[in-house]
Amino acid sequence: MPRFYFHVFNGNGETHDDEGVELSNLDDARALAMTGIRSILRDEVTHGRLDLNGMLKVADDTEHVLMEIRFDEAVDVRHDQASCQDPTGGASV
Repeated sequence: MPRFYFHVFNGNGETHDDEGVELSNLDDARALAMTGIRSILRDEVTHGRLDLNGMLKVADDTEHVLMEIRFDEAVDVRHDQASCQDPTGGASV
């Protein structure tokens, strides 16, 4: 089974995966990468910040980069000022 390495590049610097994970295929590696990115973003949000400028690179055991996934590709961000208004006309909090 192939081994995949997940290297993170974000506002905290670079974190290189030296151990890797054995997975069946590249689709499984992509799914795990998306889960990892979402976990990083979840931790950031609990501390009151969200930086979508990071990237996760998936590499093989020869360090050949197989894919790059930007953090903003892992989430669907919606922000519509109009939908945040109180429909009763009350003041916003």
